[in-house]
Amino acid sequence: MTQRRFWLLGSLVLLAASAARGQDKMPLKDAVDLILKNNAQVQIAAESVLGAEYKITESKSQYWPQVSVAGNYTRMSLFGTFSLPWNGQMMTIQFGTPNNYNMRASIMEQVFNWGRTARTIEMSKSGVDLAQDGVQLTKHMLGYQAVPLFYGTVFFREAIKVLEDNLKAFEQKAASTKERYDAGLASSFDVNLLQVQISTLRGQKVDFENGIAKFRIAFNALSGRDEMVPFEPDAALAFEAARFDKEALLKEAFAGRVEFQQVGHQFDLGRASLGLAKTGDKPTVSAVFNYEFRNGFMPDMNTIKGDWTAAVSVAYAPFDGRRTAAQVAQAESNLKTVELRRGDLERNVAQEIESLLADLAATEQKLDIEKVKIRQAEDTLRIAEERYRNGLMSATELVDAQNGLESAKLNALQLAYDHILSQYSLFRACGRKL
Repeated sequence: MTQRRFWLLGSLVLLAASAARGQDKMPLKDAVDLILKNNAQVQIAAESVLGAEYKITESKSQYWPQVSVAGNYTRMSLFGTFSLPWNGQMMTIQFGTPNNYNMRASIMEQVFNWGRTARTIEMSKSGVDLAQDGVQLTKHMLGYQAVPLFYGTVFFREAIKVLEDNLKAFEQKAASTKERYDAGLASSFDVNLLQVQISTLRGQKVDFENGIAKFRIAFNALSGRDEMVPFEPDAALAFEAARFDKEALLKEAFAGRVEFQQVGHQFDLGRASLGLAKTGDKPTVSAVFNYEFRNGFMPDMNTIKGDWTAAVSVAYAPFDGRRTAAQVAQAESNLKTVELRRGDLERNVAQEIESLLADLAATEQKLDIEKVKIRQAEDTLRIAEERYRNGLMSATELVDAQNGLESAKLNALQLAYDHILSQYSLFRACGRKL
């Protein structure tokens, strides 16, 4: 085998393997992982964490001395001079020079600032915690966005199977009715009625297939894939009765929901902000050391010389127009708002969980009723087919009986789908990770 043929065969094998992988069915966990890996919102939230971490570094810079270097050149057109005799000659002394040079290096350090730096760093760390909460919340919400797309696709596929069974039944009835029509035992109305039902079912199937396509496009957009990549959920639309304990769910929600973590970190931020506000009218002690090279020293004004200065300064405002008091009151109000927000969040979560539990109970009751309706519809259809064969029932009644069975089965599928979504909504409300 030549090298060219070898590479061609290898390429075909890889393409076939890739196509096979594209057709593999995907469990819900893999679907969620794919979204969390590729969705841009997760990456944006992660960048916010990085920015918040840099804010900590910025805050810590206040612990270090601030070093600055500055230089300037000044040209003067006017300065004072005077002359006096010296050793039989006239000596001229000038009090300035036309060309002035100055280069200064300064080091300033806040020796004491009443804990402002520590409070600022504490606030920055709370900002990182809040940014990380944002990442978790983004992942949580995106993960649960996959659920209706995942199980919605499964629902439409199961519904298509029901339609196909119904379509097959109508096609058989249409064939037998056509034979009866040819034998003069049925009217053209009966034949046309069944054909209309077949066309209606085919239209419903097209709508369901279009729903699957829309879910595929939406999922691929969330997961950063090309819209035409196949989406094959690996799941069944099976109904399982849910048994949950309300108190256990509430305990799980209060401990696990990201929103409660956010409130806790907002409280930490508010507490640090209050501490910083209280330092507003406190003194600050700073030390400064300067070293500079410049000219303009007498008696030789043009010679550049080096000199240094050192200073300790204290800044204190005995009265600031009650600005600090207002800032402290504002910080205390913000802290109180966070405390109230937690209580409101607890009430909302409790109400959400209770509502979802009620939805689950109602759906389960409806499913029990729908199962009875399916059995009744099957019996009704069996009797209707027998009566129609014996000429004791019209085609319209037969169609109604067949459509009644289809409607009951589709309703059962819809309820099973709603039951699954309600369970996952309950998991989301409890802060449970997928």
